[in-house]
Amino acid sequence: MIAHSALSDQELTALLKQGDRIAFTEIYNRYWPPLFLHVRKMLSDDDRAQDVVQELFTWIWLRYEQLELNTSLAAYLYSSARNRVLNEFKHEKVKIARLDEILAFIQKGVYEADEALRLKELGQLIEAEVEKMPARMREIFELSRNEHLSHKEIAERLNISEHTVRTQIQRALKLLRLKLNVPAAVMAIIMTALK
Repeated sequence: MIAHSALSDQELTALLKQGDRIAFTEIYNRYWPPLFLHVRKMLSDDDRAQDVVQELFTWIWLRYEQLELNTSLAAYLYSSARNRVLNEFKHEKVKIARLDEILAFIQKGVYEADEALRLKELGQLIEAEVEKMPARMREIFELSRNEHLSHKEIAERLNISEHTVRTQIQRALKLLRLKLNVPAAVMAIIMTALK
């Protein structure tokens, strides 16, 4: 039996190209932590960094037979991770441009059919994300946003502290911002417009 941990990157890559799961696992264990740190520096977001690195390794495993390295495994992985981050930035710019259009619409107060449809779609996206929240967080968030109760009123109704209410609402808004990939200021305007 081969001791995969003692193999070089080149040897592991050769085994990976033959479909060796243990070689893939060794590459994953060897490079996941430093790649995560590298990507996190670029994105400043743990969750997004984890997603990028995980997607990179998933992509490698699904296409191991076609893997062609013209450089070292480390250089290939870091380059691939960097390219994925750049793609994230490109997608983020598209989302931000779209959200800027919606924001401009909200601020102008122009209710054209196309713009109203976009706002409705955004509202549906938010509702779908709210449905995925943990039950208690969703309940607190909905009491705040749908019934317009204050933190104190929610705390009294649910027999919990105001601090818990505030924390749960902040977490819910952060979760929505991350899922929709929007800055806090834009999220606040969107939430106001959707009331």
